[in-house]
Amino acid sequence: MTQTRKRIDWLPAPDYFSAKGMMRDHDWLESYFSVVLQWPKTCTVSLKDRQLVGLAKSLAFNWEPGILNHTDLALKTGSTPEEVTEVIKATSATLGLAELDMTAQTKGTLKLSELPRLNSLVRKSLKAIESYYRTVPSCFRHKIVTEDPQWFLDFVSVTKPAYDLGTKVLDPKLRSLVCLAAAAVMNWQNGVRLYSASARRFGATERETFDVIRSVFKTAVSNAMAAGFRIPCHIPNLRGYRTILRAYVDKGALAGKRRRDPLTR
Repeated sequence: MTQTRKRIDWLPAPDYFSAKGMMRDHDWLESYFSVVLQWPKTCTVSLKDRQLVGLAKSLAFNWEPGILNHTDLALKTGSTPEEVTEVIKATSATLGLAELDMTAQTKGTLKLSELPRLNSLVRKSLKAIESYYRTVPSCFRHKIVTEDPQWFLDFVSVTKPAYDLGTKVLDPKLRSLVCLAAAAVMNWQNGVRLYSASARRFGATERETFDVIRSVFKTAVSNAMAAGFRIPCHIPNLRGYRTILRAYVDKGALAGKRRRDPLTR
């Protein structure tokens, strides 16, 4: 057990390892440290990039402890605050594209042959998108997306961090791996295919894309373990606490009048 911990001395053992009965199965613990708390020994994704990929997965899982942990580790392993910011933007854009693509399919999707009929500004934006993906993904061809040209242009602007070749904060390979991780967490199969292909074009090996996808398992397991072994905390009676609503009331935010918060009556 001690030897296993030495291999990941940059990462403290999780608090839930102190749970009753956790230390009894040493074989399970060794495997857990090896598979869940570490990347494969043969993985060639840099330690710095692993933390940014981990940040993307934590954001996709909405796992706040992981977000904080990977942000700290990313900065400690050489990432800049600007890179962390860009990863958050790229991940958020990818999550939005995933949700939209998976829910808007029933509303109709334009064929590639139908795109020339669209507004000229829309077509220009699609050209930039195509230059990254080597195609126009379905998430940009759904009819509810393209029917309003102005909305579409704003939509493209917001999602640009997921496919932007112009921003040099992240190199294209890392951006693709970050978005691949987010797509994998969301089980967005179109996104997994798109970002696996783009990562390969920008220099990632097939094994690196496999390792990023496989790492979703480790994040999902550690997330569930941390949540499952969290010690239930005492929930105080709200009557004795100042609520956010009460704070607004005290400042006269509600029609300029002071009103009593029903939770504290």
